[in-house]
Amino acid sequence: MREGFLKGIGFVFGVAFAALFSLVVLSVAFLTLGAGIGAGIAGASGGAAVSGGAGGYTYVSGKAGSANKLLVLRIDGMILGTPPRDLSSALFVPQATYGYVIRRVLDEAAADASVKGVMLHMQTPGGTIFGARAIHDGVMAFRESKKPIIAWVEGLSASGGVMAMVGADKIYADHGSFIGSIGVIGPSWQFFNKPLATDGGLLGGGIVTQNGIEQVVISAGRGKDLGNPFRRATPEEIKVLQDGVNAEYASFVQHVASNRNIAEPTIRDEMGAQIFGNAQAEAFRLIDGTRDRTAAIDELATLAKLGKDFQLVRPHAEQQGWLAQMLQSRFTLAPPSASADPAAVVAREVCDAQARFPLAYYGNPFALCP
Repeated sequence: MREGFLKGIGFVFGVAFAALFSLVVLSVAFLTLGAGIGAGIAGASGGAAVSGGAGGYTYVSGKAGSANKLLVLRIDGMILGTPPRDLSSALFVPQATYGYVIRRVLDEAAADASVKGVMLHMQTPGGTIFGARAIHDGVMAFRESKKPIIAWVEGLSASGGVMAMVGADKIYADHGSFIGSIGVIGPSWQFFNKPLATDGGLLGGGIVTQNGIEQVVISAGRGKDLGNPFRRATPEEIKVLQDGVNAEYASFVQHVASNRNIAEPTIRDEMGAQIFGNAQAEAFRLIDGTRDRTAAIDELATLAKLGKDFQLVRPHAEQQGWLAQMLQSRFTLAPPSASADPAAVVAREVCDAQARFPLAYYGNPFALCP
């Protein structure tokens, strides 16, 4: 009986081990299959990998065998500076573009003889000033290579998006797009006027008036605790912040005026921080005309003197198998340093930016915070 019992236990453990091993094998197999399917889908849509650049380029369309590459760089979502340390891979960067990453890619493209021109594909409400200026600096550095760079707006390029793209040789917008919002939003916070207590209650959140409340803030330096919701900002503190925002706005106006040959009074007095449709934006010289995607690419090829002898490419890291991405996010097969939910990481960085920095952003930045 004892021998039968031990055999039974061994059988159970054997089955369990086999099941666990099979699960691991299947996970790896699905990941490999996902990468293959993703590559197949990419290939079917013109997504075969090609050489070039530090990370390589992926074929999109055009003449596949051409030695002349036109590079498309997407500026999507909010513009930030550099990726946070806990966002480990370019695979996991949702709803944000990092200006210094774009600057690096532009520097590599400028040094790559096979890249004959660049198109910035703009879909952004703006973001941090330093992130937008990093893209602009990359644009200006790329222009020193004597290769053309254009910006093409699909839907929206506002505030920091304008700041980023105004240095391009030409700017076009697709039909029904919006461009503008030349303005700066300063740091924001809340002030609680004589609260008695804070209490989440059954439904959570809010300020209620039950019992008293005592708050202790330890700081040194006048105004160090600016943003404390239990005291009003002083006139001096508000003036300092407003002066900073005014200075950034003056710099923004001068930046657009010099790059697009628009008189500064026109920007301040006529345009303001409004956002414009295609016809108005062209009348104010913010864009050079309305083009769909194909026409914009043809214009870039014309500026590069390529005719039809080119292939449109994108950075290789942008083209990944969708199933591989899904499996990497669901299983423990992602890079070990990917320790946080990527969307939460980006949301946290966005909320932190809007609380501390002046933003060149169109819309309500508080809506970005969870």
